[in-house]
Amino acid sequence: MSAEATTAAATVFVEMDEPYVQEILLAAFAKYSPLLAVQTTGPATAPRLMHWREYEKIDWDAVHRSTTTFASAFCIRKGLIRKAQMSFNIKLFVAKNPDSILKTGVPETWIFELDDVYYLDEALMECYEVEDGMRANEGIDDPRLREQFILKPSLTGRGAGIYVFDTRERLESLLEREFESDDEDGDADADEDQESGQAVSQIREWVIQRYINRPLLLPKHGNRKFHLRVYVLAAGNLDVYVYRHILALFAPRPYAESAGNLDDQRAHLTNTCLQAQLEGFDESDAVRLFWDLDLDRGKLDGIFDQICRILSDTFAAVSNESTSFQAWANCIEQFGFDFLLDEDCNALMLEANAYPDFKQTGDGLKSVVEGFMAASVATAADALLLKDAEVPGELRLMMDADRTDLVKVFSRNDARQW
Repeated sequence: MSAEATTAAATVFVEMDEPYVQEILLAAFAKYSPLLAVQTTGPATAPRLMHWREYEKIDWDAVHRSTTTFASAFCIRKGLIRKAQMSFNIKLFVAKNPDSILKTGVPETWIFELDDVYYLDEALMECYEVEDGMRANEGIDDPRLREQFILKPSLTGRGAGIYVFDTRERLESLLEREFESDDEDGDADADEDQESGQAVSQIREWVIQRYINRPLLLPKHGNRKFHLRVYVLAAGNLDVYVYRHILALFAPRPYAESAGNLDDQRAHLTNTCLQAQLEGFDESDAVRLFWDLDLDRGKLDGIFDQICRILSDTFAAVSNESTSFQAWANCIEQFGFDFLLDEDCNALMLEANAYPDFKQTGDGLKSVVEGFMAASVATAADALLLKDAEVPGELRLMMDADRTDLVKVFSRNDARQW
């Protein structure tokens, strides 16, 4: 242990796989030296220690046993980050709270489990509305007029395995492709569900959502489909904050001319990690600031208000289900939530991502990630690491300034929610 660590109030072990994130985190923590010591290698043995690491590298046994060991993630949160589990929790919440904004703030969603394409008929019996919609589409020649659905794996992110469909034939073809791909790849290099350790390719679980085929399109931005990436910080047990600087991520091609061509992912999917692989990718054209969109301030404020209310009720929904979400007092975690806007500026929450891919923000808007990291580190320092320490006045002012753009939307200890 370094001499700095022995004199510091607490030590933070920072070890992230992505250099883009590691660099920003180290810069954020450096402002707290010497009150906070930063460690990147060696054994994590300080008496007051925070693991800011990849989920799999956190010493969960120590976090669970000790009130002076902290983590940058919650151990159990599949009720939020697994699409099927979150959908289930939201349905339970809406059944008990019929006036919740979640009734309209989330696309209609069905949990879809399938072990083999041979059993597709049985699987569709559990989501008969989807089958009815596909059957109704059979007599409609113009694909733009058909009811459309989107298939998403419950666990994977970064746009993997996401498809839009409108017929039984297309759905069956897409699923056959997915199962064949899994068989060819095998399990050796498969991603794992962080909480269960089970290979993703072994979990035959998807969600089907009613596709928002009339998204908000802005002429000034090329009439391209876009989604909003909202960074959220959840702390302790449990306060939830929204970071005001929201990103708008655009598809590379105009939407209208490809609305009926469901194979044109460049018009339908807005994930920048997919676009970055395309020739001629322009980061500045793909990622914009929400508050700079070509909408009047009243509409932007209204959308932000919807987002905050949806997130408040989402955390109320999942935090009530202790088998799939547990808010430990010594944990803090960053999430990336994705929202879509329909043509009437209604916000709809699509999914939540743990360990969001900050790098997709790019270099042009790196300041957004730096600001969110600074706010997250300030919250961790104030609520956990330096809670009982004597903090100099200037550092206290800096901590408060770094958290200016965090908006508190939910607290389990406060009946007054957003």
